[in-house]
Amino acid sequence: MDRRTFLTAAAAAPLALGTLAGCTFEKVDRTGGGGSGAVASGSSNKVTVDPYNAENQIRIAYVAHDLSTPNNQAWLEGIQRECSSWDNITIDSFNGESSAETQVTLMADIINQQYNAVILQCSDGAALASSVAQAESAGIPVITLNLDCSSDTVHSALVMAVDYDAGRLAAEKMAEQMGEKGGVAIIQGVPGLTRTDNLERGFRDTIANYPGITIVGANSAAFEKEKARTVMEAFMQQYDGMTGVFCINDAMAEGAALAADNAGKRGKYIIWGADGESDALTMIENGQMSGTIYTNSWDEGSTAAKIALLMIGSEYNYTVLTKTPQVVMEPIVVTAETVGSISQEDRW
Repeated sequence: MDRRTFLTAAAAAPLALGTLAGCTFEKVDRTGGGGSGAVASGSSNKVTVDPYNAENQIRIAYVAHDLSTPNNQAWLEGIQRECSSWDNITIDSFNGESSAETQVTLMADIINQQYNAVILQCSDGAALASSVAQAESAGIPVITLNLDCSSDTVHSALVMAVDYDAGRLAAEKMAEQMGEKGGVAIIQGVPGLTRTDNLERGFRDTIANYPGITIVGANSAAFEKEKARTVMEAFMQQYDGMTGVFCINDAMAEGAALAADNAGKRGKYIIWGADGESDALTMIENGQMSGTIYTNSWDEGSTAAKIALLMIGSEYNYTVLTKTPQVVMEPIVVTAETVGSISQEDRW
């Protein structure tokens, strides 16, 4: 596959922004077989094999942060949909159980079993950096999904929803809904993860443009709905002037909304999330939440699978790059006025 073919195929993925730029290839002599093939010369040990040849058995590992969450399930379904037309392509999913240590162990197993590619959502970017580097060194391309490894660990690709701009878009709409005045609290994800930190930074940078709005507090609920309920309960007791709550993901926004409901305060707070999962869309329709930033996670998983197959089947060599290539999915601002624009078939 030449450079132009690779870029054209990548551009066909359902994305609004992002690049797979600077693609460089080394000529590789191909051979058949799922785990065998010629090795590229130079710094890349990548094994190149045609994934669409029925004689080649292809295995792709999907390593989730927590396989039980709607996001992770939707990504997995998108990956499976993309590969379902080829009987020789197997998708194996692994549950990281919200543990970087578990993911490191899983990655070591996957490398030892010589999978053809890995799609990985890093529970801890720093902790998984070495695993990503080891996989790439072993010739196994790694495509990270939403939660990347450390930024100085260059690897094959990152597919992600918008982060900084999601925070910015949420802040702008929340400010409008709050009448540009009042107190807002932030329910954080796991500190140190690029996406969550950028979401919060985008929100804080933008809300600072509204002098009538004050950030009254922030606390982490580690992406979890039940923890967010507890955090929200504390916020409601601590901050009389709080009128808005921004949550780094929808699960936590749902937890915050349920806490408000239980306190008899539905509609008192402007509550926002970021993801666009179907439960959050229903809560927006019911008046429990005020908005979210929607991303089609099925398409995101499908895009990651497309790139994995391209990496397996081309002489692409990421090692000449100084930064991991990124594909950024389209964000949609969803409120009660616009939630109907998300069709049932696009609700994950």
